[in-house]
Amino acid sequence: MNFNDIMNQVRATKDTTLVVPEQWGQGRATFGGLVAAMMYEKIPVSVSDDRVIRSIMLSFVAPVAPGNMDVVVKILRAGKSATQVQVSAYQNDAPCAVMLASFGGARESEIKINYEQAPATKEPEAVTAFPFIPNVTPDFTQYFDYRYTEGKMPFMGSTQTVMGGWIKLKDECTQPINVPQILALLDAWPPATFSLLKKPASGSSLTWSMSFMDTQLQATANHWWQYEANIQHAQDGYSFIDSTMWDENGKAIVMSHQSVSVFA
Repeated sequence: MNFNDIMNQVRATKDTTLVVPEQWGQGRATFGGLVAAMMYEKIPVSVSDDRVIRSIMLSFVAPVAPGNMDVVVKILRAGKSATQVQVSAYQNDAPCAVMLASFGGARESEIKINYEQAPATKEPEAVTAFPFIPNVTPDFTQYFDYRYTEGKMPFMGSTQTVMGGWIKLKDECTQPINVPQILALLDAWPPATFSLLKKPASGSSLTWSMSFMDTQLQATANHWWQYEANIQHAQDGYSFIDSTMWDENGKAIVMSHQSVSVFA
């Protein structure tokens, strides 16, 4: 099943038990971007009628395996300008992920600071696509088109603390990009610290937080989206990575911070 098929199924059912599909793995766990997208899709549409997503905080408590995943959504508070939502995911009655999503309406403000434009880089057509190799690259990568323009691919012994390039979904998309697709594109990149290693090693996201600058976009997930990750600190088997994703015109849409466990 491709990404949009999965999201359509999640969106169509009122059941709180979702089915995490096969072929979306990364090591012993399911791709975290897919898990986050499935959880987000269970937030009632009515929450964001007049309020858009402003931030998401996500803790990966345990690896998510293919099969049933129970999702519990709780509106923690709906105030005058913001709504706070908690989404908890369980497998076999044990928690596997917890999300806090904050929605807020726009209001007048004297403060306006635009995030920096995307850094200059090669066009996606000028670089070679990241190959999907069965039993070598993670299963989920077959659903994305990657073009590295900064740093190196995983386990190639890079000395740079910056990694990035261009990405898009391979699914056919006709509607403007949505939040679940943004989550998937943002998390589809491997942790930047993997590019520093000289041989394969395992690792996983511990926590992940995002701040959304703009989700009212017209481009689809089939358009190219520019990504750059910066390793801020790495020690004792943990690394802390800040990243940004821009649209093809260089406008920032989301910032991310990940705490990643690296077993090397």
